[in-house]
Amino acid sequence: MNLDRLQDLCLDYLEGVMAADPAHDLTHVERVVQNTLLLTEAENGNFAVSVPAAWLHDCVSVAKDSPLRKQASKLAADEAVRFLESIRYPGSLLPQIHHAIEAHSFSANIHK
Repeated sequence: MNLDRLQDLCLDYLEGVMAADPAHDLTHVERVVQNTLLLTEAENGNFAVSVPAAWLHDCVSVAKDSPLRKQASKLAADEAVRFLESIRYPGSLLPQIHHAIEAHSFSANIHK
């Protein structure tokens, strides 16, 4: 799947699930994606892993005062994989994407 098609599918999906959180709105996600593109290029990374992880890293929103707050990145990673499976994204990449999303949160306390 090319990155333009992935972007379109992610945008359609996110418009339906993004919470009204001004700190984590679609503009935030688009900035994360732009930075991810630059970093992936600079580090010779795998765009097929980093880009969907960037698009979907905040696909689940958990309120700051929720007891589930520390699990937010895992919940987002689980939901991202569910979505990517639904669009038939390559299954071999899903564990790496899940890890990237889950580990992006400081509060998840995942070091690698």
